[in-house]
Amino acid sequence: MMKNSFLLLILCLLTGYSTLAQTGNGRPPGRQFLQLQSGEVIYGNRIQYKSPIFKSSHFLVDDTLKYNPSMVAAFLNDEGFFARVEAGNSYDDFAKRILDGPRIDRFYTSRTTYDYGYSPYSYGYGGPRTSRRRIYFFSKDNGPLYLVDYQNLEQALADNASSMNLLRRYKKDKWINTGVTILGGGLLAAGAISSFGNSQDLNNGGSVNVSPLVYAGAGILGAQFVINLFQKDKLTQAMEVYNYQLKQ
Repeated sequence: MMKNSFLLLILCLLTGYSTLAQTGNGRPPGRQFLQLQSGEVIYGNRIQYKSPIFKSSHFLVDDTLKYNPSMVAAFLNDEGFFARVEAGNSYDDFAKRILDGPRIDRFYTSRTTYDYGYSPYSYGYGGPRTSRRRIYFFSKDNGPLYLVDYQNLEQALADNASSMNLLRRYKKDKWINTGVTILGGGLLAAGAISSFGNSQDLNNGGSVNVSPLVYAGAGILGAQFVINLFQKDKLTQAMEVYNYQLKQ
């Protein structure tokens, strides 16, 4: 009986040690934090970003500690991990991570655009129309965030041949898409001019004779749209391949 009790005690001690090791020095799993510009990390059980109407925005840690957003470089809360977008851009202050390393992280934030439209009676008649679009960023080795574009990725992924091949394909496809768009648009325009030129008198009940060029232009542009719809973005693929080959 005593031997069994001793074994049970050893088992409990091992289980407690394993749990302690997994949580990282006794901190509960899933702990949230603020990483300040100074490098200091503030841990808490609840990190909130507050933006009151009549007060300045701030981060709130465990409903007690307040931090000015300008002091924060990154943070982790219930919504995910966010990193600061460098000052001087017209984007939101922080972008959310959607691809986690091991070396290349991918982020996004949303930008609101306003279209006031035009009316012959008043400018912006009916109020502005708003829309939101995503702006994508990436970071390498936990460095600063850069816009996801060909030039920035060409420098960051230069040491990976597979990623560079995808970037070259992206550049080639972009040139092809531009040429196809010009060709399709040109055929549509030429077809429209030809259609109206060959039409009978519309004022006397005549009809429009649609030129075959209209159908050709629309077909080219439609096919291009469908093909692009099912193709994965090669810029994203280049980042994913970079990370995947490092894991291998």
